[in-house]
Amino acid sequence: MSLSHKIISTPDAVLTIGQLFVAVSTTTLVFYSLYRWLLPKPIPGIAYNPNATKSLLGEAPGMIKEVKLTGEFRVWCAKQVKLMNSPICQVFIRPLSKPWVLLADFRESKDILMRRREFDKSSFLAQGMACMGSFHGIYTTGDKFRSNRQLIQDLMTTSFLTNHVGPAIYAKVLEVMKLLELKMVLANGRPFSVKKDFEYASLDVMLEFAFGKNWVHTATGPQVELLSKLSASDVNLDALDQPVTFPMFPIVDFLNSVYEAPEIVEKTINAIMPKLQTWWWSKQSWYKHIFDEKERIMKEQVAIGLKNYRSGHVKTGIEHMLLREGTRAEKEGREPDLDSEVFRDEMFGDIVGGHHTTSGAMMWLAKYLTDLPQIQAKLRSVLYETLASAKEEDRLFTLEEIRRANLPYLDAVIEEMLRINAVTVTREALCDTTILGCPIKKGTQVFFVSNGPGFLSPSIPIDDSKRSSTSLEAKINATWDETQDLTIFNPERWLVRKNDGDGLLADDVDFDGAAGPQLVFGLGRRACWGRRLAYLEMKTMIAMLVWKFQLLETPPALSSHAGLEGIARVPQQCYLRLSKF
Repeated sequence: MSLSHKIISTPDAVLTIGQLFVAVSTTTLVFYSLYRWLLPKPIPGIAYNPNATKSLLGEAPGMIKEVKLTGEFRVWCAKQVKLMNSPICQVFIRPLSKPWVLLADFRESKDILMRRREFDKSSFLAQGMACMGSFHGIYTTGDKFRSNRQLIQDLMTTSFLTNHVGPAIYAKVLEVMKLLELKMVLANGRPFSVKKDFEYASLDVMLEFAFGKNWVHTATGPQVELLSKLSASDVNLDALDQPVTFPMFPIVDFLNSVYEAPEIVEKTINAIMPKLQTWWWSKQSWYKHIFDEKERIMKEQVAIGLKNYRSGHVKTGIEHMLLREGTRAEKEGREPDLDSEVFRDEMFGDIVGGHHTTSGAMMWLAKYLTDLPQIQAKLRSVLYETLASAKEEDRLFTLEEIRRANLPYLDAVIEEMLRINAVTVTREALCDTTILGCPIKKGTQVFFVSNGPGFLSPSIPIDDSKRSSTSLEAKINATWDETQDLTIFNPERWLVRKNDGDGLLADDVDFDGAAGPQLVFGLGRRACWGRRLAYLEMKTMIAMLVWKFQLLETPPALSSHAGLEGIARVPQQCYLRLSKF
């Protein structure tokens, strides 16, 4: 008798072959059904990559691989839009989650950001920013967001920017110019990196903005002092195209906290499980050191500000926040909460955001002006003609002169740089809704792609019947000629000519900030709060750089336009080769 016959006929056998087959088949079917159920589920009517729905991980492995190589999520997003040739498409990034929706249409993006209240702050971005505490940027547009914004509303007024921030910017930029001149002389015609120089300058501006003279440590000052003590023999000079490396003076721990906080935010946002990562990191000594130092200094500065406020001396950002809380509390008939962590977290977040974004923008401006000497020459000519008194007297323009100067071409140079380097803006659907006629479920993340069609390439045509009613009712701006190459740096896109000539002075052209699509500062209720400060800093820095120096060509190996994307897009490298003009 065969063994198989014994198994079937033995009364005490646990399973017959048939039963075993049924059990295995059922288990396999259950697991297969579960696998099929867990696969990404596309949103009906929205373009997608069919191959991505065949894996539990969707497009995440390919996206992560590419972003590791390029450092830029926005580049990957624009590629998906191009591959699917649709103004709205979906990608599958987070397992067991809703697909992410990519929207590459400025008109509809603007409508959502400005008019449609069913979209708000992305929850996954808020989770990534958890380390920033009670900073307004982590909240949806509710009471907490409005309360924080109210505390800082005085800090973008003309009087505060003119009387407190403007002089600080001018002084810090002068210090950077001194540092660059020292480097220029020591480098003797060779290029050198200016990444840290711009970063430190912007950091010093934000510290002065927040603390004024209550804070005594700077990032740029020690670098100037260090290099002023060097002679040519102290610097290692190689071939003319080889960059010179200069020694750096260490910055104090609190400034390192300002540096490292945005990196933590960026890494957490990109994590598969941001809440778990934040919890795990919060147990690590390096993480504790960063935020313990932040708390120590912020408490110290708020205490100084509180003393000044109570004595009637209100000058700094912190002091104006305390004054605003006092005024608000009196109006509401309550005691002011002057010990709240909101003062510490809000101002720290403003320092981090303002430093990181503006320094990157100034680097891009320096790179474009280096790469495009004809634009650099036009800008210098405009500056010299507009600020003719300073040029005739062979002196640098004053803060008041540059602040009051009508410089449409400089405005256009800045706007064009921002257009090309805008990062993706994100919102979350608060309820079931639609975009371009497609169903969008509550909780769906929507990414407004600002480096694809309609921005750096021609728009993809859309049937108006698919647009929202608010989009159709809104005035249409940003309708420039898309047959031009939208990838090249051309500031004159933003200018409206007043006459038939080719001049670029205020008598010849007007700057039109609505001439084309722009999302770099966001739009609507959540638009970047510090925009006026950023423009003032960029305008002063770039005007002074072009006024004092000629930005000479740098070798190709040091002239890459590769970026790193996080809170803002910053260049991976930024080298200058300078000569006195």
